[in-house]
Amino acid sequence: MLRIDLHVHTSHSYDGLCSVEDAVKAAKAKGLNGIAITDHNTISGHHEAKKFSKRSFIIIPGVEISSADGHILGLGVNELVPRELSARETVKRIKEQGGIAIAAHPFALGRKPNLVYRAKFDAIEAFNSRALFFSNPLARRFAERNRFPMVAGSDAHHRDEMGLASTTLNCKPNIDSILEQIRRGETSISGRTLPLSIFLWRVFQRIPHRSYER
Repeated sequence: MLRIDLHVHTSHSYDGLCSVEDAVKAAKAKGLNGIAITDHNTISGHHEAKKFSKRSFIIIPGVEISSADGHILGLGVNELVPRELSARETVKRIKEQGGIAIAAHPFALGRKPNLVYRAKFDAIEAFNSRALFFSNPLARRFAERNRFPMVAGSDAHHRDEMGLASTTLNCKPNIDSILEQIRRGETSISGRTLPLSIFLWRVFQRIPHRSYER
């Protein structure tokens, strides 16, 4: 069985507070078998991450794309998909690379709730550790009712958040097998939300580093 955090940010994200090396070390310390590096609108962390990817620890290349309709996770991509495209076009370009497209925290506060209807996603992020209050139950209910595969991720921006949520898969320890298992919906998810007080403190920490991103 593999336990993987499928939504992780590093200092390659404008709001990331964790280096790639620290992210990997923290994930290993939490007993994870791998992570997906999904920085905001960049794949620059992939090149740095290659030296930390070994048979015993899997690093899935990914990205969190700011589409015109909301945030979309692309896993298994090696070419950057431009931001601000429609969800439909974003998903199309992810799949053209052989990747999978996931609706990220689709019912989180402040997000556009119609994202899930805008494109043919491979999976729904049914649990996100930074999606507070009613967001995760709504995402899970939508996925179950519409028979979407479900994944979970911490959405970590700091090393201490690694592994707060994870997706468990029973497959070979390689990227292709993991992506195929997700497509088939053969996953189980678990997680806990980041306490509101810590979430607010993290936001305060990164204010000096913020640019006008979303």
